[in-house]
Amino acid sequence: MRFKEIIAEAEGKNLHLEHIEDLVFLQGKSGASSALQYINSVRDMLEEGGAISPANSSVTVKWDGAPAIFTGIDPADGKFFVAKKSIFNKTKDGTWTGKVYKTPAEVDADTSGDLNRKMRLALSELSKLGISNVIQGDLMYTADDLETAKIDGEESWIFGPNTITYAVPKNSDLGKRIGASKLGIIFHTTYEGDSIPNMQASFGADVSALNKTSAVWFDDATYKDLSGQASLSKTENAQILKGLNAAAKALGSADFAAVSGEYKALMMQYVNARIRRGDTQIDNVQSFATDFTQWYNDYIQKEIAKLKNQDPASPAVKSRTDKINAQNKFVSDNMTGITSALAVYKDIIALKNMLISKLNKVDSIKSLLRTDTGYEVTNPEGFVAIGSDSGAVKLVDRMEFSKNNFNAVKNWSK
Repeated sequence: MRFKEIIAEAEGKNLHLEHIEDLVFLQGKSGASSALQYINSVRDMLEEGGAISPANSSVTVKWDGAPAIFTGIDPADGKFFVAKKSIFNKTKDGTWTGKVYKTPAEVDADTSGDLNRKMRLALSELSKLGISNVIQGDLMYTADDLETAKIDGEESWIFGPNTITYAVPKNSDLGKRIGASKLGIIFHTTYEGDSIPNMQASFGADVSALNKTSAVWFDDATYKDLSGQASLSKTENAQILKGLNAAAKALGSADFAAVSGEYKALMMQYVNARIRRGDTQIDNVQSFATDFTQWYNDYIQKEIAKLKNQDPASPAVKSRTDKINAQNKFVSDNMTGITSALAVYKDIIALKNMLISKLNKVDSIKSLLRTDTGYEVTNPEGFVAIGSDSGAVKLVDRMEFSKNNFNAVKNWSK
């Protein structure tokens, strides 16, 4: 099971979820506090054994499927539909321009090629599940997409349109279900409202009452550890609690104003730049702050290099040079506050990675990378922690995910 790029919904519509550690930059002290609460919630779940029900789940797994499919009953006329990600599109003045497909002709009028084939199949087969609301899922495969390969000595079904490829032994119960199906889909989000344009989203999708049909393999995204493999040992639980207490103590004296103010977006951009070039996300907090200054200087110098007039006295160059000087002074003047906040940021990453290492223990479906020489076993891309306030954040090993994205052979020809 894999998390994949998680999609949350702000105002009920698709928005990218934030990495848990980035709450430090985005929300300052309150964000750091929320991050620690999320971590403690997941720790508590794993301490209980990880076998949780959809009703009280605090973690979900998002599979790496595509395309996203919205499906259910249109409140306006009671008719079944399927739709793609543009379902909630609106113009600047708020006019809804999204499209839903209720007939094959409507699918044909708006799609072509492989997407047309998939949406027509989804319209035909998902209508048989008895969906009474509106839910969103990721299409994992259609029968035409399934490949076969020998993984760990077992003949397996292979599928996956994005970075991650999945393998299921053909002779397993799940493998037999997949082999007999026309498509597979994972549902993860539920929508409610009196009209499609005004619908609000909530995490999770209860699929327990849906009709079982051999043509569709479906599941929800709830994290499941029925074997108990992801349960924390007493030693591991104590280690995480110790880390939480240390981070909470550091939180009390940290100054977040410097990292959550005007430079927060640049801090996050710098973190992504480090990850892309293969550096650790953060090691020494003092070095991180110093290196950020150099990165910012280089960033602005590249802007200057693109200007037609590079005379130092020109307004365009001078304004950028002033930015460099102001940023250098800001970091120098606020180094204590910056490093105290970064220390909490670093603690959150360490705690997050401890949890991910346990959550990764459950692999009822193998996760693989398609490489030039075959398939390589990999860890899940990540997970989603859901808070009691229905907020949610991503738990992702960003270094591994970046490496996987870079090294994987994409199967985009289909």
